[in-house]
Amino acid sequence: MKSIERRIVCTAILLVGLSLFFLGSAAITAMYISATHIVKGNMEEIVQVASDRAKWELEAYSNIAAGLGGVYKLSDPNVSDEEKKETLSEWAKRYDLERCNLIDTNGNGIDGNTYNDREYFQMAMQGKAHISEPLVSKVTGKLTIIVAAPLYNGNELAGCVYVVPHEEFLNDIVSDINVSDNSAAYMIDKDGNIIADVDMNIVKNGEIETDKQAAGYDAVLAMREKMKNGESGFENYKYKGVDQLAAYHPVDGTNGWSLAIYAPQSDFMGDTYTAISTTVVITVIALSVSIILSLRLGKVIGKPVKSCAERIDLLAGGDLSSPVPVVRAKDETGVLAEATTTMLFKLDNIIKDIGRVLGEISNGNLAVNDTENENYYSGDFSKILTFMGDIVTKLNGIIDNINTAADQVSVGADQVSSAAQNLSQGTTEQASSVQQLAATIHEISEQVSQNSHNCVNASAFVNETATYIEGANREMERLTEAMNNISSTSDQIGDIIKAIEDIAFQTNILALNAAVEAARAGEAGKGFAVVADEVRNLASKSAEAAKDTTVLIEHSMDAVTKGMSIATATASAMNNVGEKARSVEEIVGKIAVASEQQANMIEQINVGVEQISSVVQTNSATAEQSAAASEELSGQASNLKNLIGMFTLRS
Repeated sequence: MKSIERRIVCTAILLVGLSLFFLGSAAITAMYISATHIVKGNMEEIVQVASDRAKWELEAYSNIAAGLGGVYKLSDPNVSDEEKKETLSEWAKRYDLERCNLIDTNGNGIDGNTYNDREYFQMAMQGKAHISEPLVSKVTGKLTIIVAAPLYNGNELAGCVYVVPHEEFLNDIVSDINVSDNSAAYMIDKDGNIIADVDMNIVKNGEIETDKQAAGYDAVLAMREKMKNGESGFENYKYKGVDQLAAYHPVDGTNGWSLAIYAPQSDFMGDTYTAISTTVVITVIALSVSIILSLRLGKVIGKPVKSCAERIDLLAGGDLSSPVPVVRAKDETGVLAEATTTMLFKLDNIIKDIGRVLGEISNGNLAVNDTENENYYSGDFSKILTFMGDIVTKLNGIIDNINTAADQVSVGADQVSSAAQNLSQGTTEQASSVQQLAATIHEISEQVSQNSHNCVNASAFVNETATYIEGANREMERLTEAMNNISSTSDQIGDIIKAIEDIAFQTNILALNAAVEAARAGEAGKGFAVVADEVRNLASKSAEAAKDTTVLIEHSMDAVTKGMSIATATASAMNNVGEKARSVEEIVGKIAVASEQQANMIEQINVGVEQISSVVQTNSATAEQSAAASEELSGQASNLKNLIGMFTLRS
């Protein structure tokens, strides 16, 4: 756990450190931005002035060329070439020119060269003054700028003149630009070619390849693209590992020329870097002082607070005897130490007074004066005194109630002991009676079980008899059915006999008719007559046999009818016997079920009686134990009164 001293120190250092950091960062940033802004303004102003100077000088040369074009001698055909050359020399000397030249309308120069392919000649022949791009002179072979103007003879165009400034006049312009010790300037044309530089070799031969391949050259090219587009501005880039500041501005009055100046950033930011370093040193010194002051402040505030906290922690562990730290300060830390001392003093007195009261209570003195040191209990501590008084008062009431209850327990214990002895004797007698009743019920249970068993056997016999009767009944039904079949067959036989009688009667008539016909036939019918007699005799015999059979069948029918009656009566009797047997079987079954239920009920009664016997025996033992416990309770009640007598109660 962090101490308050560490918290104060860390917080103060953090606040001061952050404040110094932000203030220092803001100051450094402001200085840097201000210096950059100033440098930017100066360089933009200088590059504009240099651009204006180049413009003015070019305009001056244009004016010189225009003035030269207005010289009458140069356009007068009557003037000799020598005079014209002398005039040109005078102008060159007067205006400090490299040379002057005169070109006729065909492009032939007075110096003997032809110039009709030159742009400046073509522009002049259109009546316009023109400043050429740097080009190699046909006369000197040097890189030259030519300022051409039309030549007039009155109002007629008679050719052109041009003046050539010193070849390094542009270089002189950029060389005169000085913004710092290491600054430089250059000028480019519309195609990005360098036409003026401090180093004339760069103008003549171009930039060397090593410079083009150097780190940061792409930033230079990007700036030149803006210059070619006629823009003006300020750039900050790194070239060859050096931070560079550059400003550029177009040269008005030219064909897309632009001037740029550049310098290492360190040339302008030296004082700024010194100021930044000074600010950092001051910030570090201020931070160191703040750390020292924070440590001092943390020690002054944190040490007393820590000492008081450690003493309170000892108090929380029950230490009331260790000394309280001494703090001489008059601020809140001194108040804290004084409050800690006062708190320990009060707690010590309160705990000692509570110990006094509890000690008297532990010795049995409930009449102790708990308000003897009530002045110790100030403020919220007064609740402790109130609660302690409540405890003493309630203990007095409780002990008094216990004393009264002990008297009542003693009397009740004697009564319970007497009743328990009577209960023990009664339960002993009940146990004996219950045992006899259980023996009797057990014997009855065995007899009922035997009856139930016999009923079961009788039910089985009756069931078997009913089965036999049902079988006989089925046979009687079959006999009755057979008798019915015989009766039906007899009826059919009677019908057959009647058919035979009818046949015999018809045969007899046929035989009679045959005999009559035979008699009519005479001799021829004698044989047939004999056959007719035999047929008649057979018919007579058949009729007699049919009659005899009819008589026998009628007797059989009578016998069958009587048998049918007897079989029907026998079947009815057998059915009645079967029904009675089933009734007997049902009754015997009910008796068996009832006997079984009685046996089960008697068994349950027997179990209940055994349980009652067990309970009675348990009650007897419990009664004996209750009697013994009552005697013990009576003895304990006496002991309790003796113990209560050791307390001194308030009157």
